[in-house]
Amino acid sequence: MKISPLLALPVFAPCAVLAQTAQDVIPMQATHCAINTPPPAAGLAATPGGFVMVFPRNDALPKDYTGCKLMWIVNGEQRPRFATLYFDNGKLAVAAAHNVRDAAGRLDAACAYPQGKSLLPDAGRQIKDSGCAAISKEGFYQLYVPTWPATCLSDPKAAACQREPN
Repeated sequence: MKISPLLALPVFAPCAVLAQTAQDVIPMQATHCAINTPPPAAGLAATPGGFVMVFPRNDALPKDYTGCKLMWIVNGEQRPRFATLYFDNGKLAVAAAHNVRDAAGRLDAACAYPQGKSLLPDAGRQIKDSGCAAISKEGFYQLYVPTWPATCLSDPKAAACQREPN
């Protein structure tokens, strides 16, 4: 799986240039958007640099899902949030990249879709519209991302961990 160079750069939400946190660009009352830590039902996705926790997993997502898909970096015992993706009727509407070094999870970038417009062009890592356009085409930022059960992190020899992710 090809991973975007922006993987460590969570991107989301339709909002103002002054956005600081996900709630500035994501409707936090929407399904799963207010979750801060990976729940036990989160999945584990492999990247070239390690693992990422993803919630919700594919089997919990209808094609017309409206709500958030959340991603955390697996860093030892820590799970800093790196991305909040908001989907509207199964389509990516906002991608928000969190600063994984900031305890408050401030945003480094945010993009609105289908326009592919940067919501923070003059803040964070200054992702411009061209950078936003590329994100919507990356497989990792789609509604369905193949994952293994989270238990594979602690028990990689379990039967479910020996199969291809789904």
